[in-house]
Amino acid sequence: MNRKTDLDLKEGIGIKTAVDIVVFNNKGQVLLGERLALAGKNCWGFPGGHQKTGEQIRETAKREIREELGDKVKIEITDEIIAIRENNIPPDFIPHITIIVKGIYKGGKIQLNEPKRCLSWRWFDLNKLPSPMFSGEEEVLLNYQKKRVKIVSDWWKKN
Repeated sequence: MNRKTDLDLKEGIGIKTAVDIVVFNNKGQVLLGERLALAGKNCWGFPGGHQKTGEQIRETAKREIREELGDKVKIEITDEIIAIRENNIPPDFIPHITIIVKGIYKGGKIQLNEPKRCLSWRWFDLNKLPSPMFSGEEEVLLNYQKKRVKIVSDWWKKN
């Protein structure tokens, strides 16, 4: 029998919280970046990242947009939660809970601010998504199209 230790059951130990933003343009296309970071390398994914202590969800979303896409782009962060994703991705296998919110592109230039973490940003039609996609994000978009907010789980097993 595999029993959990007291350490395994302590709240929040080893768990990271992140916020991703699904940015849509006026054509209904979604903005995706080709990842270069170790977690999800060569996969396409949403802009976003880790929430800092004391930061609210909307603040994290705005900061991540500025950090990844620059300060010239105008993106409205809505109150809509598209999904909650839980994952444990290689290579570090750190458990994450990611809140995925909706953003609306309002104009301005999208910059490639983190060229060591992202190769490019591109717009995609929801029926022509690139492959491979990062950590359950295709399922997130499929559920969004069906008007379902879901918990998307993408737990990887260590071998």
